Amino acid sequence: MELKVQIKDGFWWHTDAAFGGLAACSNTYKHFLKDWEHSDSITIDCHKWLNVPYESAVFLVKEEHRLLQTTSFQNSNAPYLGDPLENFNYLNFLPENSRRLKAFPAWFTLRAYGKEGYASIVENSIGLAQYFGNKIEESEYFKLLAPVRLNNIVFNLKRKPNQDTLDAFLNQLNGYGKVFMTPSFYHNQKGIRASLVNWRATEKDVDLVWDKMHRIINNIQATI
Repeated sequence: MELKVQIKDGFWWHTDAAFGGLAACSNTYKHFLKDWEHSDSITIDCHKWLNVPYESAVFLVKEEHRLLQTTSFQNSNAPYLGDPLENFNYLNFLPENSRRLKAFPAWFTLRAYGKEGYASIVENSIGLAQYFGNKIEESEYFKLLAPVRLNNIVFNLKRKPNQDTLDAFLNQLNGYGKVFMTPSFYHNQKGIRASLVNWRATEKDVDLVWDKMHRIINNIQATI
């Protein structure tokens, strides 16, 4: 099979929408994804925002590139598969020829909640992220490193935000067992990232974490 693919302007536009892609379900926040439909390919991780098991994701490729996709991923040593374009099977549109039905958990959530349910999860998470971001903006101990647009908050310590202090803070916070945050790096600054993804989370949960953050940073500051 001869492969002929013409990519406009000489490059492939891929959008890594791991977190943000699901914002398309919300009429309030879908503007953040303006023009993403022009991408040649898009990936979205369902396990990050839909609370399904790890390794659940969506891989979208434009229909015009289907020949490239099947040629890239087909098993050329398995003639029993036949021509993937004549015998359509999603098996031939991804690099894994042997895999479990990873789409099942996401399919169940779609059946259970639908687009409106997805939008509710997204909007609740973003609302809590903004609530948390506002607390950081008003804090004497923490500062935002980037505006809060979706469900991620990137922040730093105001006083002596060096690696040792950041490590000590994160280790104690994650050791608390009720929250997990990760190191981050933004505009040449080391910081901390918090991602609001749990559909059951409420402002009370944010308040609980916020109180713990203050107890930890007060203890650390006292030892500096």
